[in-house]
Amino acid sequence: MLIVGGGKIGTPLASSLINDGHEVFVLDRDLSKVAALQHELGMITGVGDATSVRALRNAGAGRASVIIATTGTDEDNLAVCQLAKKNFSTPRTIAIAYSPENGHLFGLLQVKSDDEKADGKYVYAIDIIVSATDLIMSSLAAAVPAHPLIRLMPVADRQQEIVAMKLPAAGHLIGRIMSEVSLPYGVTVIFIVAADGTTKTPDADTVFEAEDEIIALSPTNATLELYELFTELR
Repeated sequence: MLIVGGGKIGTPLASSLINDGHEVFVLDRDLSKVAALQHELGMITGVGDATSVRALRNAGAGRASVIIATTGTDEDNLAVCQLAKKNFSTPRTIAIAYSPENGHLFGLLQVKSDDEKADGKYVYAIDIIVSATDLIMSSLAAAVPAHPLIRLMPVADRQQEIVAMKLPAAGHLIGRIMSEVSLPYGVTVIFIVAADGTTKTPDADTVFEAEDEIIALSPTNATLELYELFTELR
């Protein structure tokens, strides 16, 4: 795995992957960062500008199964992934997006246009986009028990999202079965985590119980309606 950027994300990520037994190389343009990384992780780091094909090649991009762009600049993360796809046919590219707007633009690169399909040419895409904003918001939501709605992950170009919400003990759904509840259009309940930590795969006869945590796939424009349905009190 080739990690581009030896900063606050790239360094602990590299350490964790190494501990899990992966072969890792870290590339960063800052000589002082590389020196510190070599002191901490050993000689698995190098100096180079990853927006250069030569630097990527020297860092082993040609044999990397995954390239993860974690620099502090969205534009560089985009460029790294595009270069990796175009020049090395990297099987999987992952980019950090700090700006929500850029996260949306990165997402557009996951879609092949009709013209490119017709020409047999594919967009040099990012396979996985990690939104720093979404990660922070999810962490904050999870850290605040009074907040019953947690947006876990955007999907389908942010048109849908995976969400979690807890049923209040005095909620109006408690004791009712799934088939009796009219969910907002497009919502699918994926699974339910009971108060004792056990999981339930929902079906028509599943009974909603106090403190159940509902994990659902929801259109983004229906999430608030879903939240109101599950948290409405008697």
